[in-house]
Amino acid sequence: MERFADELDLTQVRIEELTQRTIAEIRRKLSDGVGRADCQDCGGQVPSERLRHVPNATRCAPCQERHERQQSQFQFSASAAF
Repeated sequence: MERFADELDLTQVRIEELTQRTIAEIRRKLSDGVGRADCQDCGGQVPSERLRHVPNATRCAPCQERHERQQSQFQFSASAAF
């Protein structure tokens, strides 16, 4: 049981580190005053309509949906260990 708790602690640390890196990257881009027009995943253009609704979008809608599905699967697999 202790090993399981240790794995959960490590997973939480990794999630927090990823979150902090993501926040820092977004802040850096915003402070540079550079709006992102290219998707960070596929390199395609982020449509202006999306940027109008989500000004800090770094992914096109399809890539964002894929990213969110992957994140929810990761979180589900971590919670399924309970």
